[in-house]
Amino acid sequence: MDATHVYCASCRAIRAVTFDCLMGREPSLGTAARCSQCRWLAFTMISDARVYCDVCDEIRPALLHEYRPAGGLSGGLVRCAVCYASRARLYGAKVATR
Repeated sequence: MDATHVYCASCRAIRAVTFDCLMGREPSLGTAARCSQCRWLAFTMISDARVYCDVCDEIRPALLHEYRPAGGLSGGLVRCAVCYASRARLYGAKVATR
């Protein structure tokens, strides 16, 4: 899935998502996934499939659980692989695997 949208808890709606460096121009500190309208931070990806989990209070491996919401977008829950706490709801177009 190519993530194009995220559920924004601040706007209480599905909004376009933007991905950028968490801290200025320092990519080693991670990538921030933010609502493109209000800039609410949905989650932080530190490296390949690792996210900061505020429940564990550590950087943990991430899981993407696919689900099928109503409408034209496919969806996935970004979860902590250790405690299974949901970090964000992502939406996007399916990508063919070949």
